[in-house]
Amino acid sequence: MNAKKGSYLLVILSIVAVFMLAFAAGCTGNGTQTTQVPTASPTVVATTQVLASTTAAPVTTTAPVSTGQKQTIKISGSTTVLPIVQKAADEYMTAHLDADIQISGGGSGVGIQAIGARTVDMGMSSREVTKDEMKKYPGLVVTSVAQDGIAVVVNPVNEIQYITLDQVKGIYLGTITKWTQITGANVPNTNNQIVIIGRDSASGTRTYFDETVLLKATPTKTMLEKNSNGAVLQTVAQTPGSIGYVSIGFVSKDVKALPIWYNAQKFVAPTIDNVKTKTYPISRDLYVITNGEPSGLTGDFLRYILSPEGQKIVADEGYVTLG
Repeated sequence: MNAKKGSYLLVILSIVAVFMLAFAAGCTGNGTQTTQVPTASPTVVATTQVLASTTAAPVTTTAPVSTGQKQTIKISGSTTVLPIVQKAADEYMTAHLDADIQISGGGSGVGIQAIGARTVDMGMSSREVTKDEMKKYPGLVVTSVAQDGIAVVVNPVNEIQYITLDQVKGIYLGTITKWTQITGANVPNTNNQIVIIGRDSASGTRTYFDETVLLKATPTKTMLEKNSNGAVLQTVAQTPGSIGYVSIGFVSKDVKALPIWYNAQKFVAPTIDNVKTKTYPISRDLYVITNGEPSGLTGDFLRYILSPEGQKIVADEGYVTLG
């Protein structure tokens, strides 16, 4: 009987203990009852975090913010000016991600006509705009961006060491047809026939050469016309008996650039220094042209070409800076 009483006592004590624990769980340490907050599911937590991130204040940054809209300008014209403008455009677009500068050649005449007709935003020319062109397109604004010399080049196998302006004129007018007619000139293993390479009628380099060297006379019909400095250079490099003329910015080891015996006084080589000092006789300015005062992206890009950074590109490309 005593054992049964002991068992009942244990059961009662256990029930009391359970009630005391339940009461304690429902109260705070100071006796205040608390309300249990249900734990949020992982999905609810994730949704809350996304909403918080989209409504938070934007992070301040010093980096330029792109509008995502490209600003495009088109440029065409002289293949002599093109290397300067193309390199400047590449550098400019690297720093201005919204700028899209599209450049094509075609020659100075093409560039002047295109900017006059407003089919491009900028024209390139290696010659001055004529009076007739200015009369036709009175809004043209011409800006000099560099200086240049025109080098007379021959194939490296030619033994000639220098040439006079009169000899160059005679070759291009067709009165000198053999290299043996020029003292010191000889092309081994050939008949010494002169192969004359020039530019097409749209070329500003052709116009300047014809006016300055040929004194506005018409070149011989045997002259092979090429549409770029690069094409002239390549043809002369591949043709032993040839002669051509290119911008000094295009001269390479593949051809021989001839010093000119000038005014029966001295040899003058087609170098940057001689162009800068104006001692080289076939020198000229290089231009970009706008229709009206340049503004917007066109104006900013032109200012970049004229800046110290842009003029460094002029020098790096083998031309003569304005300063």
